[in-house]
Amino acid sequence: MRAGIFGNEGVGKSTLFRALGGGEGTSPAAGRGAGVTTIKVPDDRLDRLAAVFRPKKVTPLAITFVEIDPGDATLLPPDTLDRIKGVDVLGLVLRGFSDDFHPPPPGGLDPVKEFRAIESELVVSDYLVAQKRIERMTKEARRDTEWTVLHKAVEALEKEIPLRQLPLAAEETRVLAGFRFVSQLPLLLVLNVSEDALSADAYPELGGAASSQGASLIRLSARIEEEISLLAPDEQLVFLAEMGIPRPAREQLLRGAFEAMDLICFMTVTGDEVRAWNVRRGTVAVHAAGKIHSDMEKGFIRAEVIPCEEFFRCGSMAQAKTEGKLRLEGKEYVVRDGDILHVRFNV
Repeated sequence: MRAGIFGNEGVGKSTLFRALGGGEGTSPAAGRGAGVTTIKVPDDRLDRLAAVFRPKKVTPLAITFVEIDPGDATLLPPDTLDRIKGVDVLGLVLRGFSDDFHPPPPGGLDPVKEFRAIESELVVSDYLVAQKRIERMTKEARRDTEWTVLHKAVEALEKEIPLRQLPLAAEETRVLAGFRFVSQLPLLLVLNVSEDALSADAYPELGGAASSQGASLIRLSARIEEEISLLAPDEQLVFLAEMGIPRPAREQLLRGAFEAMDLICFMTVTGDEVRAWNVRRGTVAVHAAGKIHSDMEKGFIRAEVIPCEEFFRCGSMAQAKTEGKLRLEGKEYVVRDGDILHVRFNV
């Protein structure tokens, strides 16, 4: 999974990015001043499973964060749009601080206005793409599902409604997927505030603006987070406690990305590997099996399922079977967060 870190110049993207990478340099990515860093998602359940099964390999979930430069000419030039389309969730950094090097702009800081301006650019970009495609289909005299759903999208975009808020049927979602519309991406707002604003609910109106646009919101101080990232792990915990910060930026962004995408995690256990997988909430067993391997989805028979906590209570799969806690589920079973799945299939 890829998460973009994006925003206007001077909002603290690079500072936040260095904090994610533990203060170290990150490998270069496309775009001036951009970088990429991959972070493993900590999960106590995976660690506990590994302690029981002692596999050769433990594979946690991981999120790759990509810094996206806004460019010089306009907020969203073509190369910037291309990079945004390459991520699964967009983290939009907004400015809620000022200092000697970054004085407040004329009119003062206004992260809500900043957010709405960028959201408007995303919407306009998608509108132009959709309208251009409709014009081409009109010349070709095409009237099909794509034609219908594109008109539905344009109608929403004309009202400045981002496509992430547009209710779509499964087939409509499939049709639009190929366009990689940027306003359809899950959006995580990251309000970057000063140290003295950490203990307060800075810019409370931003919460309502985020909710109204179907976006998630976290608050942090990138400068403080960068300082913390340079400390030894035990010192980080002490510093966080002294600052009254419940979770470091890395953990906040990981959780925020998952929540924005509405993801859950299930686990698989084989003879030599314990592994975590992510799927959208509401995913059924047969499609979760396809996440593991396409053959499992094609030849799906049944899934053996047990929640992690139930397994830990039993202590072993043998005991879980004895107690009847290891269930057999069919294709339409809705996978839950923390499920351990073993897929039976035949191809």
